[in-house]
Amino acid sequence: MQSLVLIDGNSLLNRAYYATQVFSTKDGRPTNAIFGFVKLLFKIIADDKPDYLIVTFDLHAPTFRHKMYDGYKATRSPMPAELVAQVEPLKALLLAMNIAICQKEGYEADDLLGTLSKRFNVHSHIYTGDRDSYQLVDEKTDIYYTKRGVTDLLKLTNDNFVDLMGYKPLQVIDLKALMGDKSDNIPGVAGIGEVTAKKLIAEFGSLDGVYENCENIKSPSIKNKIESGKDSAYLSYKLATIDRNCDVDINLENCKTPSEFSDEVKIMFEDFEFKSLMGLISNGHTTPEKERKYPQIITLNGVDGAKILSELALKSGQFCIDLSDDGASIYYDKIIYNIISGGENLFSVLTAEQIYSDVLKIFENTQNKVVVFDYKSLLHRFFALKPNIKCSVEDLSVMHYVIDASTNIEDLKQLCVENDFDYVYATYAMGEIYSDYIEKIKNDGLENLYYNVEMPMVEVLFSMETNGVLIDTEQLNKLGDGYLDNINELKKQIFELCGCEFNINSPAQLGDVLFVKLGLKSGKKNKSGKYSTNAEVLEALADESLVVKLILKYRMYQKLYSTYIEGLRPLIKKDNRLHTTYKQTLTATGRLSSVNPNLQNIPIRGDEGKVLRKMFVAQPDHVLIDADYSQIELRLLAHFSGCKELIDAYLNNEDVHSVTASQVFGVELNEVTPQMRRQAKAVNFGIIYGISDFGLANSIGVDVKTAKEYINAYFNKYTAVKEYMNANVEFAKKHGYVTTLAGRKRFIKEINSSNYNLRQFGERAAMNMPLQGSSADIIKIAMINIYNRLKKEGLKTKLILQVHDELVLEAPADEMDIATKILKDEMENAVKLSIPLTVDVHCGKNWYDAK
Repeated sequence: MQSLVLIDGNSLLNRAYYATQVFSTKDGRPTNAIFGFVKLLFKIIADDKPDYLIVTFDLHAPTFRHKMYDGYKATRSPMPAELVAQVEPLKALLLAMNIAICQKEGYEADDLLGTLSKRFNVHSHIYTGDRDSYQLVDEKTDIYYTKRGVTDLLKLTNDNFVDLMGYKPLQVIDLKALMGDKSDNIPGVAGIGEVTAKKLIAEFGSLDGVYENCENIKSPSIKNKIESGKDSAYLSYKLATIDRNCDVDINLENCKTPSEFSDEVKIMFEDFEFKSLMGLISNGHTTPEKERKYPQIITLNGVDGAKILSELALKSGQFCIDLSDDGASIYYDKIIYNIISGGENLFSVLTAEQIYSDVLKIFENTQNKVVVFDYKSLLHRFFALKPNIKCSVEDLSVMHYVIDASTNIEDLKQLCVENDFDYVYATYAMGEIYSDYIEKIKNDGLENLYYNVEMPMVEVLFSMETNGVLIDTEQLNKLGDGYLDNINELKKQIFELCGCEFNINSPAQLGDVLFVKLGLKSGKKNKSGKYSTNAEVLEALADESLVVKLILKYRMYQKLYSTYIEGLRPLIKKDNRLHTTYKQTLTATGRLSSVNPNLQNIPIRGDEGKVLRKMFVAQPDHVLIDADYSQIELRLLAHFSGCKELIDAYLNNEDVHSVTASQVFGVELNEVTPQMRRQAKAVNFGIIYGISDFGLANSIGVDVKTAKEYINAYFNKYTAVKEYMNANVEFAKKHGYVTTLAGRKRFIKEINSSNYNLRQFGERAAMNMPLQGSSADIIKIAMINIYNRLKKEGLKTKLILQVHDELVLEAPADEMDIATKILKDEMENAVKLSIPLTVDVHCGKNWYDAK
């Protein structure tokens, strides 16, 4: 029997919207729901291979159910504006794809699905996220229910329905008649829930059976509810019943599943920026993997593998290489060589170390160009072999990051998928993607960023990760013991004040003690009905309750102990060092991230946390040298905006926060109070991040009106800053991106969004990115220059840490002076601005003393 796929368009588009991260085109049109819908559509076509395909939609018009009952669906929240904006574009796309659409005023998509599944002599497969459609299951109709997202499907058939659900398909209507349906606002019988409804239908078979046997209902309460709710039950029965006889005129022969797509569809995909889906519409449903003429793959092991790999290492040219735990895949001269290490059953085993050794020879040939993915990880694999890289290396992960940092590519497999290549031919794909990427980098003016900043950073970060930072385990244990003593003492004091012992770490128990037993005010309950004890709630009560103050202090010590004592202990290697991993291609701004462990979040405020830096030490006869840029983003704001007041303050070496305070509060510089300076400092840094009056009010403890006055006064005095910020936003709206000093681009799709919150986010990003991104550029340039200069001058000093605007060196004591000079010189002269970059430098045996 031929098959017909019926898709509940509104239901699946809604599921796709919430299952797919919100994204939009460069001009701000949301497309995530369409993207998710189309992906599922092609999966359905590939899996089911249906003869016919129809997508049904609801229309924004009253149905017969609304006329029957005014409250029908009255409680539903309106569709999000970003989803509404995608409905008609999806329909237009489906029509261009020659996929049949069925919609009719007065009927819902469910009714159309029911009618179409019954009308034709075909086997129907209905895809929906609406349980109402369960009633349509019969010998000729299956339901594919989207349980989660759009790909986790529950298949319900005439054979498995009762086993899976515990009732018959048509009994769905009887159940809803009794228990109602909150999503559609079907009333049901007041007081009858799902459990009772199922028991009644199981016992009496149907709604009619329930009312015919009212006298046999054992519970007087349930019997009374059923009797008094009869009218509502039968109204609900009608509302829940899908109409399978709709007046729709549709010819099945006009609904054949398309086998190919027109150029119009390709143009629409390009307009939607569905790059990763483009292959699905070229020459029908075949994917690019099947269309491409892939090269030959030769898989080798043992003696043959060793011989061919040795021969390859003597050749020159462009190689694409992917190293794995047990071998290498190498694309060279239109052939993919899979060289693998073998198991014990093989006569001659080629070990991974032997493979790496020969592959390394390819990198040692100055005549070669090698394309890889994640060069830093590859250097770690080569580390024991003491690599001497002489060839030019191109890193696709860095290339992708430079081209578009808004999408994160985790591994080579994802890169292949995103560019429509079969992962089996990954090294061949690398060569093709490289050709595409290098052209984009040239055309988009990104060569300086790629070749002079990001690629040199790979070697710098590899060196830092390899060096690591030494930990004084005795100091770590001492700090840990001190934290534990404080935790136990605070626990004792808390129990005494509360008059009972309880689990302080249990939000439920803590809430009961604070808001029930002690009767503290402002007790807010969360969705589960328990009192909230989050930081915001407790901080609001701290001034009036000693026990709350102690609990906040207890939590602080608990976090310090668990995160920085117990959390770091297992990560200390045999050399007593922590070797963090720096994520270079993660953030949209260009900033580095540190993981396993994160050494960028070691506390810098509060004496209790700052002392943690005492356990980060220099090895014997060495010192740590710490340098930190002074107000780099504010200096960049002065430079980019050309604001005379800010520039003069920096050129005259004045305290810029005091200068701002005098401008905002209208007082002489010598009349600025410490409080004025603190508030001005918050305004200065808030402006950089596009802070709102509400955000500033929370930050400095004033009302929103006052905060707004501060911001307005700031912009009235610093008009050039306002003009600069506005110019950034306008540029982003026009071009879709903003840039940094080094030419880094951040694409800001949200800037033209119809959603106010997304648009506001986009505007803040447009204001901040040139500052934060340029700050990231500058610190990277400084790191590269410091690393190269230390090597050039033959010093043993090593760069070991980067914490955003801060760098740390580990230097032999006799190199301290020269290393300090190099660190300061290279940081302050990384770039030339209209105002000086200044750096604070300190030395010490540990990080605490050097800070």
